[in-house]
Amino acid sequence: MKPNFLIVGAAKAGTTALYYYLKQHPDIGFPDLKETKYFSTCNLNLPQNGIGDHSIDKYAVKDWIEYLKLFKGLSSYKRIGEASPDYLVYHKETAPLIKDTLGDIPIIISLRNPIKRAFSAYTNLKRDSREPLSFGEGLDAEEDRLNDNWDFMWGYKKGGLYFEQVKTFLNTFTNVKVIFQEDLKTDTKRVIKEVYSFLKVNPDFKTDTSIEHNPSGIPKNVIAKFLLNRNNKLATNIREFLKSVMPRSILEKVASHSLEKKSISKPEQELLKNYFEDDIAKLETLLGRDLSKWIQ
Repeated sequence: MKPNFLIVGAAKAGTTALYYYLKQHPDIGFPDLKETKYFSTCNLNLPQNGIGDHSIDKYAVKDWIEYLKLFKGLSSYKRIGEASPDYLVYHKETAPLIKDTLGDIPIIISLRNPIKRAFSAYTNLKRDSREPLSFGEGLDAEEDRLNDNWDFMWGYKKGGLYFEQVKTFLNTFTNVKVIFQEDLKTDTKRVIKEVYSFLKVNPDFKTDTSIEHNPSGIPKNVIAKFLLNRNNKLATNIREFLKSVMPRSILEKVASHSLEKKSISKPEQELLKNYFEDDIAKLETLLGRDLSKWIQ
């Protein structure tokens, strides 16, 4: 049994929420492991060298047989999917490999204002006690880090250069659905209904969209900072135990209340606005969508 559709990214653009929303549909099945990273891992040099990258690498599925085992027991579903947001970043390698391996399957891409996506990726790594630098310092260090084989999540700027990423998938696959995190957040039911229609399953299924998934932010207290630390083995073991005995919905609510939201500074916002402006303009033409709000 193989997946017959994929959510390929982008990271911090609603892919986790989309995974949990679609997983509720009686005709859609996913493995419990959200990010298999199989098609990207084929081209990665593991282990990666970034702070705490080992805590991510250990979940990557490197073997085809092990990959197929993830989908065992899902044969009763009309649609079987997986969601790995690094597939979009590594588009040049992953898109043709996915096509050769799984065929011309439906592809879902979720995008987000690249400026906000970059800062969300930063606060995500801050949340996990992986990022020691300020956001500005992290932007300056990005190229060196990626050249030194750090995980794709450290690419605050690179992860938001959507034009070539999306273009590759549009040129490789016949059926590509591009959605926007902003729409998924503000008009959730409409977007989910569109995705269900795209996947040719009952679009009128009522999905619970009340839970915030994978929130970013800075831990408010010592306990939250400890439990979310991906560099502490004890914290990791406690976190894995809690995930095994408590519903995800409760854990997400606790995490959300334990995190303080931060805002990007004006100078950093202007820097990224200038950086992404040309790419956004090309993406607008490619998709035929007005994205001017991203740089206003």
